[in-house]
Amino acid sequence: MTQINFDFGHPSADGVAVLAGELVHVVPTGRFRVGKRIVVRDSFDVRLSESGTATVTVPPTDNTFAYEVTVGESPDAWRFVRCVQVPNSDTPVAFADLVDVDASTLAPALNNGAALTYLLASSLQEAQAMSAANPGQMVFYPEGKAKTVASQILEDLTDARAVVETQSAVAAQAANAAQAASDATQAASAQVTAVADSITESKTVVESHANEALTAIDEAVKSVQDKASDVSGEDKAETTAESTPDTTDAAADGSQEA
Repeated sequence: MTQINFDFGHPSADGVAVLAGELVHVVPTGRFRVGKRIVVRDSFDVRLSESGTATVTVPPTDNTFAYEVTVGESPDAWRFVRCVQVPNSDTPVAFADLVDVDASTLAPALNNGAALTYLLASSLQEAQAMSAANPGQMVFYPEGKAKTVASQILEDLTDARAVVETQSAVAAQAANAAQAASDATQAASAQVTAVADSITESKTVVESHANEALTAIDEAVKSVQDKASDVSGEDKAETTAESTPDTTDAAADGSQEA
């Protein structure tokens, strides 16, 4: 079941006054079913309160029926009739928000009973101005103008697409160049690392060979010094032997002479 809230007023010298005490007549457009129960086409009435409001609870409509609601009793005054759909809602629904339908076809009345009106313009600019000033009306302008505008719009879209494709291609090239630069940088970094490792290895080898060469030189110098020392000792011994007179023979000769 769906609860419908009615709220009515009428014009007055102070604005809008409450429409109190008027009768609201509700009748379905045809019989319908609620579960296994067939509900015949009968009506009921509800009278507006002193505040101009009333509430009714009815089964929601489907594609087989709608509700015809008549507000007011006197046909010579402001009485009006609406044929409306009622949704299946757990919360109350305002009568003013219900969708109007055609009583014979039950199809939604899209214009809500308002007469279709339109305005004519001589140009697109004028049509745009009229449309902005009259949001509830349709505005037409000459077909030739429409074709010209449509052609211009199509041309602008084509140009815009070409620009987007060009920018996309440039962006792709830039991305490829950036990737290539990144690859080159990585390769150069790898080469620099390899050269640095090679230089470090060469330095280690050179230092090792230099230490070996210095050790060999030190050993050679020491060997030469040792040999020079040995030769100097032999020379001194020989010199001492040569400078000592042979006193044995002299003594012998002296004794003979004596």
